[in-house]
Amino acid sequence: MRSMYVLMGALVLAVTGWAHAGETIVADVVIEYSPAEGSHLRQPYGGTVQQFSRTGQPWRLEDLSFAIDGNRNSFVSLPRGAVLILGFSDGVIFDGPGDDIFVAESGAASELADVYVSSDGGITFTLLGRAYGDRVTRMDLGTIGFTGEVNAVKVVGLDSRGDSPGFDLSYVQGLEGSVQTLGGANRSEGRGFSVGLGARGQRPATD
Repeated sequence: MRSMYVLMGALVLAVTGWAHAGETIVADVVIEYSPAEGSHLRQPYGGTVQQFSRTGQPWRLEDLSFAIDGNRNSFVSLPRGAVLILGFSDGVIFDGPGDDIFVAESGAASELADVYVSSDGGITFTLLGRAYGDRVTRMDLGTIGFTGEVNAVKVVGLDSRGDSPGFDLSYVQGLEGSVQTLGGANRSEGRGFSVGLGARGQRPATD
């Protein structure tokens, strides 16, 4: 079994009560995190763009909320082989007109990651494509003929470039026209496991 810093979370999505809306959704549930095999940094690391510009080094993170807060200015770094699986507590993504998913990266060292999608809460995955550094990569489910409803996305780091080594994931977003949401009493619940209850960044990751 792979070593995981964050254990598998349960992602429960209702199958009734879906409503089409002109909305977007952001992945806000951590399902699983696996550090890179053989890495001496077993704890997640990352930070904010502002903090990194001051110190030049990432923080060790007490949780993974920087990857699920929808903020382009915060990030969790995924070096080669590190895996982060995220879910959506309030909807699913389907193949709509044009692009369906944004994957945002905040680094500037041409980092790369492979992106996979799942319609069974993160049990099985299909490769969607590659996300690139220092940009928001736009992805279309139609390019792979994926017809299921996406409720989990897996991001796998492919290199360890940059001063905060790896793909600096800021957020994953489902786009308007490609999202089904739940509202009110029918809203689904996403339950993930985060680590620690303290501040998100306390020590340099290089300590």
